Amino acid sequence: MLKTKQEAAPSTNNISPGRNGRNGGRIEAKKLDTQFTASGSNGTAEMPELRKRPIYIARALPIPYGSHQNPCSDTEANKGAQGAANKAATAAHPLDALVSETIHPPEKRTDGLPVGSQAKFIEATKCAAILGFPVNTLLTVRWSSLYYHDNTNPLFAQSPVERIAYLVELLRKWIGARCRGGFQYLWVREATSELGEHWHLAFHLPHGKRKAIASYLSDLLGEPLDHTHRTRTQGRTEGEFACSVWGSWHLAKDTHPERSGFYLAAYLGKGEPSERMFRGKLVPNTRKLVRGQAFGGRERSGRYDATQGQIRGTTALKKRFDIARPLKQAMKARQSGDLSGMRG
Repeated sequence: MLKTKQEAAPSTNNISPGRNGRNGGRIEAKKLDTQFTASGSNGTAEMPELRKRPIYIARALPIPYGSHQNPCSDTEANKGAQGAANKAATAAHPLDALVSETIHPPEKRTDGLPVGSQAKFIEATKCAAILGFPVNTLLTVRWSSLYYHDNTNPLFAQSPVERIAYLVELLRKWIGARCRGGFQYLWVREATSELGEHWHLAFHLPHGKRKAIASYLSDLLGEPLDHTHRTRTQGRTEGEFACSVWGSWHLAKDTHPERSGFYLAAYLGKGEPSERMFRGKLVPNTRKLVRGQAFGGRERSGRYDATQGQIRGTTALKKRFDIARPLKQAMKARQSGDLSGMRG
């Protein structure tokens, strides 16, 4: 018996899974949906009033990535497009321009040496004396005076930290060629309202080399040596044996060599505060060995208690003072009790 067309038409209620299981069922359902839409019962397209509006209507910036065919040209084009977009955003929001600028943090400043610095310097001079090369000479350089009398000095093309490293390296080579013990030193940067920032360098100078080192320093610092000695009224310091013409730098010897540089190290450590905070109160700094009587010390004068001003560019208290590497190694060996690391 022949079937009519109505009997041969598939039923929409019974969807067979097809040969491939689920996928076949999806294909059959898709065909039925197409036929159902084409029949006209629900054939209207998507209405625009039912479409949701986008949340972000601002135009997106181009991605700064280049293609694999011509990455250079694409990158330059993207950079130009980004620059134009940034200019438009800056014009619309002026505050964004201030935020987009590179902000450099202020330079670190220190008001004094950390607690325990003077004791560390004294320990370094003890180790130098044990090694047989006691610290016996002090060099003082006033940068502002040096610049005032010679504003074309090539040293001022460098920062103070680079300048000090440059001078220390040259002195290391000069003294190392004349002393078998090498260059044993410690230095400190200080600042006062009268002299500005200046530099103290205490080091071991071999016997009979005072005139030679004075002549060498006059060439390094660019200010000639004054062959007439200053008087105390002119600013002569204790133990001074050489000074420049305008007093920008001078050399002094240790007037108590039997103490093996103890007071030279104490003088370099005077920037350590003579009192410190303890439980909200200022108390004498007992870790500072040499201080005035007003702070519980034995010194009559206050030369070891004066504040030494602010020093710029000393992040985390670095580059305000330094000790020679051999002395640091000797100090570490002495603290650990292993004296084999100390070479005399």
